[in-house]
Amino acid sequence: MAKTKYGHWIKTIPPFKDYGQGNYRQGTEMDRKFFEYALNVRLGTYYNSGILQPFQTQVCDYDQMMIFMGTDTDDLGLLGGQVELCLGEDKERFVITTATSVSIPKGLPHMPLTVGPMDRRFIQMTVSMTSKAKAKPALEDKPIGPLAAWRFSKYSKNVAELGFKRNGPWHYGPKNPDTNGGYITDIDAAGFEYNMSYESMKKAPYRFTPEPDKPHVHPYTEFLVFLGCDCNDLNEFPAEVEICMGEQMETHVITKPTVAIQPKGHPHCPVRVLKQSKPWIFMVLRPWGMGGDIYSGGEATAREGRR
Repeated sequence: MAKTKYGHWIKTIPPFKDYGQGNYRQGTEMDRKFFEYALNVRLGTYYNSGILQPFQTQVCDYDQMMIFMGTDTDDLGLLGGQVELCLGEDKERFVITTATSVSIPKGLPHMPLTVGPMDRRFIQMTVSMTSKAKAKPALEDKPIGPLAAWRFSKYSKNVAELGFKRNGPWHYGPKNPDTNGGYITDIDAAGFEYNMSYESMKKAPYRFTPEPDKPHVHPYTEFLVFLGCDCNDLNEFPAEVEICMGEQMETHVITKPTVAIQPKGHPHCPVRVLKQSKPWIFMVLRPWGMGGDIYSGGEATAREGRR
């Protein structure tokens, strides 16, 4: 393959593997070495119900987001299982039954986490704003607390049920009539700057962005994630996607689970879904926030974990 100028920003996600009982049964991890930023992402799926490792409450000295993602591309809000997660000094128990984001600012006690019952597999992703994810045990002598009150517990704002809207024709406005037939949500953190979106991609061809044939730039760094959603085989990516990088619109073709890294100020797009054999998930991670809308950026970009 010919050497390209921007190919090092297109990275195949490490293979999903079985981490054993109490862990991801298909999971992977990406760290600073992968991203070249102070960022750690773990994601995968579970095969069985039960309490997950670590079994005790813990605290971290960095911000984290936990995302519980359904894989029914006709209804991404359907998680297909029940998750119980403890938060705070009193180990309040939150019961999660729909697609949900959990904001965990540094220093907030969290865990343990229990899955069950489970009707179908779902994807769980933890995004940690650190080079190396390492937690410390906390509140070891304190028992599990009560169920959190509806909407009015101390940390209710940290646990957000996700709402999805339909990607219809003209989703991006008057210059892009395309639709992928899927659903999309936008996620902001509570207590720190973080933003992401994810959506189901149900059909091709499809073009992203308001001006689908032109590149654009952002004053913040973002990570474009191309991921299959068949929890029987997360190593599969059932599509062919073309992405352009740099001022020369250097073209790369994605056929495997991939992260395309877009440093702030780096021209990228068009991104075109050329073909696919079944639905998949597209995510955009903005771990240090935007400081405004997706085109304005702001102060958060100065704190990015650049190498």
